Amino acid sequence: MLPSDLEDLAKYLNVSSHGSVPISGFAIDSRKALAGDLFVALVADRDGHDYINSAAKNGAAAALVSKPTNLIPSICVENTERALGDLAHSIRATYQGDVFALTGSQGKTSTRGFLASILRQMGARFGYHDILVTEGNLNNHLGVPITMARLRPHHPFALFELGASAVGEIAYLAAMVRPIISALLNARAAHLEGFGSIDGVIQGKGEIIDYTDPNGTVVLNSDEPAFDYWLQRAGDRKVISIGRRKANVCWSPESAQRVSLQFDSRQIIVRLPTLGYHFMENAAAAAAMAFAAGATADEIHLGLETAVIESGRMTPRRIGNCLLVDDTYNASPNSTRAAIDWLSKQEGIKIFAVGGLSELGDASYSEMIKLGAYAKEKGIDRLIATGFADPIADGFGQDAVYARSHNEVSDYLQSFISNADVILVKGSRSAQMDRVIDALILKQGRH
Repeated sequence: MLPSDLEDLAKYLNVSSHGSVPISGFAIDSRKALAGDLFVALVADRDGHDYINSAAKNGAAAALVSKPTNLIPSICVENTERALGDLAHSIRATYQGDVFALTGSQGKTSTRGFLASILRQMGARFGYHDILVTEGNLNNHLGVPITMARLRPHHPFALFELGASAVGEIAYLAAMVRPIISALLNARAAHLEGFGSIDGVIQGKGEIIDYTDPNGTVVLNSDEPAFDYWLQRAGDRKVISIGRRKANVCWSPESAQRVSLQFDSRQIIVRLPTLGYHFMENAAAAAAMAFAAGATADEIHLGLETAVIESGRMTPRRIGNCLLVDDTYNASPNSTRAAIDWLSKQEGIKIFAVGGLSELGDASYSEMIKLGAYAKEKGIDRLIATGFADPIADGFGQDAVYARSHNEVSDYLQSFISNADVILVKGSRSAQMDRVIDALILKQGRH
């Protein structure tokens, strides 16, 4: 657990502290520092040492620094980023509960949400009402240690989401977390600027297997092309497979939001809070991880149905007779294809509004051209693109338009609201397509 005093924290790093104050967490953003936090003065584009006073005003009790300071109690080290990681390793070494970790090119955050909900049901069985779980996008070399600092003795479970944009990054994080149960969801053509190729993604994401406890469990997707490679990489670890057919946990859609899960000679049918077959796959992965930890079928069922998934992940909304689907949280080529697949299976007039996809590297133009052609092939009736998604419109061809702004997109969609049956809006976070959703809802309120 996180030492409760600055002096004890310094001992973890084999250095001396300047002052002795209680410590309750870590902060790397002076604006978000809370009472009792250790402010970590990172040196990057901006020097965190310039913000120590600001952090103190917001409640930070002490600072981890690489330059001596007299502003507040402190621990001085050679490299604050490295020391932050070292502290996370030390905290993890004292924890006796079950640690879960998951990674993949897509589906991490929704799988995390599904699993967290099931784990809370499991904890309640034993009288525990709180678990540790990654919040927001704190899944990198800074976010994971910050999450680790929140670990407390009363947490029966700790759940970490691990993200990466290059080979070696998952290894760094997984070595810090050392999960008992892990899941490798998939490997897709995302973050190719860092990974270099899909083979780099497969290698890099597979690093989570190497740092899963040798006596632990790894959940793998049998529908993934890399499944056999990852299975071999798992060695003597127990592997639970998920998939549409031959798998330990089989999933199949019952309707737009209902999924059937079969495992251990049992079947449960769950109504998920999201749309899309890829979310059903994510729910299966969460169920498999929970099953490995001893969850009951009832706990899995209730946990999945009551899971709170962030808005913008195939979130259904109704505007008159039209179903508006908000999938604006993020976008990769494969998640975009999955959204198109779902949309293509809906009845009536189907419209796809899309912003650009980021971090595709040199493959950006060709990938987006392919996505436009794929949407046309799948029978989408109309497509509107904006931002740097113009190649998607080009790939779609006839019945595609390009809009210069979010307002133009919302105006275009508003003109079809009364005739369209389903409108799906998607794009990378940087594309800010959530503004289109907000504008449509606002315009509808005026009618």
